[in-house]
Amino acid sequence: MYYQVLKLLTGLISGFLFIKVFPLSVPMSLSDMIVIFVLEPGGFFLGMVFFIISFLANAELIRRGIELTISLIKNNKTQLPELLISLTIIISFFILSSISIWETIGLFFFSVIYGIISLDFKKLNFAEDYK
Repeated sequence: MYYQVLKLLTGLISGFLFIKVFPLSVPMSLSDMIVIFVLEPGGFFLGMVFFIISFLANAELIRRGIELTISLIKNNKTQLPELLISLTIIISFFILSSISIWETIGLFFFSVIYGIISLDFKKLNFAEDYK
């Protein structure tokens, strides 16, 4: 359970640092973006490092939340505190969206897609129940 809290804090802090360090302004054309990345490579590199750390931590929480939710639906027995911690990732995304909506949308979509891709449906026996 403490490991889940650590992932939540890591995802939130890394997401915040990604938003603050990554040089992005709206509206921006593709040529403006390339020029900024060439002129400020340090900000781009640090932003990408924080982005990767944040989306991996968030994706792990999303995956675990889906697994625990399916377990709760199927067996009615699960670790409820761990499920609630995993679902607080939604609050984390709301906090980040109040800082910058566009970076948070990108982080959210990467996290959700990677979290769903990393699910093991055979382990969950979820797909076999509906044959």
